[in-house]
Amino acid sequence: MNRRVAVVGHGVIGARVAEELARGGVDGAELVGIVVRHAPDTPAGPLLTLEQALDAADLVVECAGQPVVHEIVDAVLSRGSDLVVTSVGALLDDRLGPRLGSLGPGRLLATHGAVGGLDLLASAARSGGLDTVHVRTTKKAPALVRDWMSAAEAERITQSPEPVTVFSGGPSEAARLFPDSLNVVAALATAVGSTDRVTVELVGDPSATRTTHEITASGDIGDYSFVIRNTPSAQNPRTSAVTAWSVLQTIASLTGRAPLIA
Repeated sequence: MNRRVAVVGHGVIGARVAEELARGGVDGAELVGIVVRHAPDTPAGPLLTLEQALDAADLVVECAGQPVVHEIVDAVLSRGSDLVVTSVGALLDDRLGPRLGSLGPGRLLATHGAVGGLDLLASAARSGGLDTVHVRTTKKAPALVRDWMSAAEAERITQSPEPVTVFSGGPSEAARLFPDSLNVVAALATAVGSTDRVTVELVGDPSATRTTHEITASGDIGDYSFVIRNTPSAQNPRTSAVTAWSVLQTIASLTGRAPLIA
């Protein structure tokens, strides 16, 4: 099935996704335009309003952050278009999470972003056999500093010669405090269908050269362990370079042209 795609956002992820679609990089997917607040110098395709995009596209891809998910989700899904969300942390927000089952007729789809193994964990969770799921994410320490932090906390993170724990808790709070760094956590919680069983640890490491996600899960059905080490984006070290390619793979899976593993 051919898909007419509109990309919302033209940052590091959105620009790459739009560029690949514009050059025909996804068989069966056509870029119809880009929705942005501020026009980029060299957009990969026509600039559209959201309304114009919904007239032209049957698939909208969000690459603009959690606030934009809340702005567009109702308009997109009520028109019958599918929405691919890259800012998966929005799904854990109380403004959206409780409404997921009532939205439509379009479908809300989440990319797996910079992490793998979610299909296996989702299968294990479906059996009722997972008791605990833990994710430990390690990044270069300065990439974890946020504007809401005190000067003392920012200094603790950036000046420590050793790895330092920046956050420890649940996925909803993690996604709220670190929305551009912990979409992986939201994707994991969504895959296993629970925030209660998932715990999160976020570590800043002055010697880190890659972003590392260590995922462990256990229960009656089995024990699972995954380690993913991603190279950070050169343009934005808070996101992994592979994320845009994950989005493109999600789009490819929706065209019916990509080979499927059943």
